[in-house]
Amino acid sequence: MKLFFDDAEFDAQLQRTAAKVACRAADLGQVLSVAHRITPGDYASWYAQWFAEGRKEAELARSESARGRHHNAGEAWLRASEYFRCAYFFSRRYPQGAALMAAWRRCREAFCAAIPALPFAIERVQIPWRHDIPLEGYVLRTTRAAAAPTVLMPCGYDSPVEEFYSLGGYEAALRGFNVVAFSGPGQAEMLYERGIPFRPDFEAVVGPVIDFVERRAESGAGSDGGLDATRIAIVGRSFGGYLAPRAASREPRIAALAADPAQADMGAVLAQRFPPEWLELLERGDPALNEKIWAAFPGMRGQEFWLARLRAHGLATPLEYCQEMRRWTVDVEAIRCPAFISYGEGDPTQVSTEAFFGRLPNPNKRLVAYRDADGSGGHCEGMGPTRYFSDLYGWLRDLWP
Repeated sequence: MKLFFDDAEFDAQLQRTAAKVACRAADLGQVLSVAHRITPGDYASWYAQWFAEGRKEAELARSESARGRHHNAGEAWLRASEYFRCAYFFSRRYPQGAALMAAWRRCREAFCAAIPALPFAIERVQIPWRHDIPLEGYVLRTTRAAAAPTVLMPCGYDSPVEEFYSLGGYEAALRGFNVVAFSGPGQAEMLYERGIPFRPDFEAVVGPVIDFVERRAESGAGSDGGLDATRIAIVGRSFGGYLAPRAASREPRIAALAADPAQADMGAVLAQRFPPEWLELLERGDPALNEKIWAAFPGMRGQEFWLARLRAHGLATPLEYCQEMRRWTVDVEAIRCPAFISYGEGDPTQVSTEAFFGRLPNPNKRLVAYRDADGSGGHCEGMGPTRYFSDLYGWLRDLWP
C-alpha cells in the first residue's frame, strides 16, 4: 500500500514513521509535509529534510520547557527523536560516518529528554554483558498495580534501542507489561561507537539480559520495585524475527516467544532473491559473485543496501556476507515455549514463516497473517500495526491472566 512516494524504499520508511502517530512519536501532517520537500530517490535530500525537522522539534521542545510546558516539551522531544532516526536510515553504509553519528546521537539525546514527560516510567540502564562492555537499554514500567510480566525487546537490523517505545513498548505498557529493551552487537551504539558487529548466537546476548531481570526480581530494584523473572516473553520484530527465536531455542528461561516475521534460516531468506547462476557461484565460493552483485546493484543505492549490511557484520564483500548468513540458523524444534508468529502480506523476509510455525513443537502457538486489504500488509505491518499489537498482547495476557 503506497502512502506517498513511488519509490518503494522511500515509501516504506515514510510509512514506518507515519505509523508512530499512534503513540505520538510523529505527526501525520508533519510527515507528509517533509515528504513533499524531499527529492524522490535522493538520499541527501532525505537526510537534510528529516534532520531539519528533527532540529525544529528540538527547538520547540526547548522553548516549551523554558515556559514550564513540560508535557508539550516531552512530546516534541519524542517527535524529534523519531525524525532524527529517520534522517540517518539511508546513511548506514558509513556506520561511523559524520552524518549518521550526528543524527543518531541527537535521536538518543532527544528520547532521553522526552522520558520525564512520557506516560510511563522509563529508566535508562546498562546491562552487564562482556568484561567492561555493557548492553545499553531501558526499563519501562506499566502503571498497573498488580505484578506485571516482563517483555524483552531486542532491536532489529537498523533500529536504535530508543525506537522500542514506538515499536511496541508503549503498547505493551498500556496492556500491563513491563519492558526491558536493549541493543546488542551490530546494533546502534554497539556498532556505531564500539565497532562491534552482529553475531549469530544471540542467546549469548539475551542470557545476560535475563540475568539482569533476575537480579532486579531478587532485589526489588528500580523506581517501582523489581521485575518478574518467572514470566519472561521475548518479542522480536523485523531482524528481531531471527534474533528472538534464536535466543528462545537456547535459553530455557524464556517463557513465551513472539516473532514478526519468524525467520529460521537467514541464508535461505537471502538466497530466495538470487537467480540460479548466483546460487551456483555462492556454492563454489566464487568471488565472481561479488562482481555480479555490484553490477546488479549499481551506484549509491546499491552501496547503501550492501555496505550497510556488510559493515554491520564486520565483513568486506557480498560473498563473505552471503557465506556468513548461512551460519544464521535457528533450531525451531528446540523452542519449547508458547509462541505467537506473524507476518505482513508481501513482506519478502517472511519466506519461511509458515513453515517455521509448523515446526514449533509446543501446541500453544498462534499464526496470524496481516493483509494489505486490512491496511496491515508489508514489513512489520506497515502503517497498520495496531491490530498486531492488540493480537500479540491479548495473546500474552491470555497466557498470563
